[in-house]
Amino acid sequence: MFSFGSGDVSWSSKKQPIVALSSTEVEYRGAAIVACEVVWLQKLLLDLGQSVDALVVIYCDNISSILLANNPVYHARTKHIKVHYHFIREKFIVKEIDLIHVSTEDQVVGIFTKALGTDKLKKFRQMLGVLEVDLSLRGSVENSSSTS
Repeated sequence: MFSFGSGDVSWSSKKQPIVALSSTEVEYRGAAIVACEVVWLQKLLLDLGQSVDALVVIYCDNISSILLANNPVYHARTKHIKVHYHFIREKFIVKEIDLIHVSTEDQVVGIFTKALGTDKLKKFRQMLGVLEVDLSLRGSVENSSSTS
């Protein structure tokens, strides 16, 4: 999910098209896809006359995937990850993005991917700035009588 100012402008949730061997691989691939979206959104904003000079922060709930993006040395256990997913490492090295750990309990995008209990749903809705509006029509329509 991407926010610009106080509004959310883009989000996506889908199954990855591969079978991953670890949660680190899943999160790393997901972060790489996010990094691609960052580049696309930056180019879109540039086309609209708005440059983005600030470091883009990506929140990730997997410390191992953050360490993998930080470390330019390929690890023996991650050789199977396709090279194009290492795009995120390049963006991290040139300081275009930053990966920051956030606990799963505070990962607001969980609202798009998980069944949540009432308390967590309310917490995440509040974090997103979503307002609860009572749209009940009961009592709002008067009965009109056609008898004269």
